Amino acid sequence: MKHNAMTLVCLFLLVTGNWSLAIAQAQKFHSEWNIGVNGGVTLSKMRFNPSVPQEFLPQYAGGISFRYITEQNFGIQAELNYSMRGWKEKTDTISFFNKYSRSLVYAELPLLTHLYFDMSKHTRFIINAGPQLGYYLSDTHEGTSNLVGEYNVEALKVKNKFDYGLLGGMGVELRTGIGKFVLEGRYYFGLSDVFDTKKTAEHDYLSASGNQVVGVKLTYYIK
Repeated sequence: MKHNAMTLVCLFLLVTGNWSLAIAQAQKFHSEWNIGVNGGVTLSKMRFNPSVPQEFLPQYAGGISFRYITEQNFGIQAELNYSMRGWKEKTDTISFFNKYSRSLVYAELPLLTHLYFDMSKHTRFIINAGPQLGYYLSDTHEGTSNLVGEYNVEALKVKNKFDYGLLGGMGVELRTGIGKFVLEGRYYFGLSDVFDTKKTAEHDYLSASGNQVVGVKLTYYIK
């Protein structure tokens, strides 16, 4: 009887202790609104089919970030960014003057699920993922394509100004007395076609033309 009583007492203390700890941790959490600015570099290609020989085109992106942490380890995030995409033609020649590149400028709106895990008192591992919408603003090009005749990339005209796809990223957040600093790597996969893929005109030789962007950005948040 004494043994059973001691066992029940120990179980009671264990359960109540864990319950008290859970309540204390829950009481420590406070929802949090953040606003910030972000900026970084982008490396972009196009998902052409038939394929066009390419290499990454380095450019930049930046904008405003909004984040609402609603509960422990979870929140939502939205951004309004100015982003440069496009591609750079890959050739077997040594010519630096005729290499063709094209930059596509977009206003983009990522709508992301934000997950975080505490690594230490001031450091978090973060994951962002969700859909992204974009609107084409303008484009510029440099050089002369060496693929004219096979693929006339210079003749391509942007057909679909609205762009959509999936965005995912991982990084580290440093929380300091002057704000939060987030360093993050991202990948965007465009699901829509930028150029005409209906093959109704002379230069419509593509069946797919989606954006692909790899990027690294730094975001600074304040409450």
